[in-house]
Amino acid sequence: MWVAANSDPPWLRGGTYMVTRRIRMLIEVWDRASLDDQEQTIGRRKESGAPFGREDEFDPVNLSRTPVGAHVRLATPSENGDRRILRRGYSFTDGMDAELGQLDAGLFFISYQNDPAGFVELQRRLAASDALNEYIKHTGSALFACPPGVRPGGYVGETLLG
Repeated sequence: MWVAANSDPPWLRGGTYMVTRRIRMLIEVWDRASLDDQEQTIGRRKESGAPFGREDEFDPVNLSRTPVGAHVRLATPSENGDRRILRRGYSFTDGMDAELGQLDAGLFFISYQNDPAGFVELQRRLAASDALNEYIKHTGSALFACPPGVRPGGYVGETLLG
């Protein structure tokens, strides 16, 4: 996730890129789907979070047991040229959408990676064939360049401003 020491721009070396996305979950549509459809869409067992053919949420994905269009399969590094991101999702609920009369809820997604172009390529892959697309709507995105950490006696952004 760290920008390489020989990358450009020089001030970002040792830093990272952060992508944030607001992803609305179409809860009403999702809740009408069967448990089997939900699990096939994600590629995990709902009760445990385990990938198909595994026991624990943190077990490696078993690609031979995972549907081709499942979210977890399409996002797995081995299916994406070994691109890796550090990611975290935070659930949100922002009340009701007055226009649609539906819950405005979903996931605020944050990821860190050393190359935003790799993230864009991963998103294109997800946009093209992720079964989860039926149940989500991206409503906002942003990209941030995060400079490297502070050295003793230094300050935040020193590589950019110094």
